Amino acid sequence: MRRRSRNRTKELYFIEMKVAGDIPVFLRKSTLSKVTDGLKWCCEKRGLRIYDYTILPDRLMFVAETAWGSLQDVIDSFRGFSSKAILKVLQSERHSKQADWMLKLIDRFGDKDQAGNSNIWELSPVIEKLIKQEQHDKHAEMISNRMVQYGWVHKPEHYNLCSSSPRHPLNGWIVEGIDPWS
Repeated sequence: MRRRSRNRTKELYFIEMKVAGDIPVFLRKSTLSKVTDGLKWCCEKRGLRIYDYTILPDRLMFVAETAWGSLQDVIDSFRGFSSKAILKVLQSERHSKQADWMLKLIDRFGDKDQAGNSNIWELSPVIEKLIKQEQHDKHAEMISNRMVQYGWVHKPEHYNLCSSSPRHPLNGWIVEGIDPWS
């Protein structure tokens, strides 16, 4: 087996990945579990280090870096895995009106790969390099407070699909209390 270089990049990025057509696929537990499983796999096998995150009904936002390798490669593999897994779940639940509706919209708005298969994600995710600690703090606060701004919860820790919540699904996979610039 080839050995991987484990040089830490010390480059943090803000990533926002939107579902094509703003389809709220992450309201379903079955599709949400595929996304969290994919993020955990990327942390364990691809060196993704997540500092802050939130999963909204139609998008995923997080601050992250990679322990080794290219962040773009990690994001691409996550997008491929999660798209195939979510489409498979929705196709297995096609008898449900909600799943059928989502599949039709994904087919309409989602990009197609070379084989003609749909992709749930918009073509290009937002990837912004964070140079200063202030930028990281600003994005971390924005991620934590997004659901408060929407009026869904009163405090960020009340939204369970956010790293601010003590009951978030990636508990144990989030890098906490580390200054990446030290």
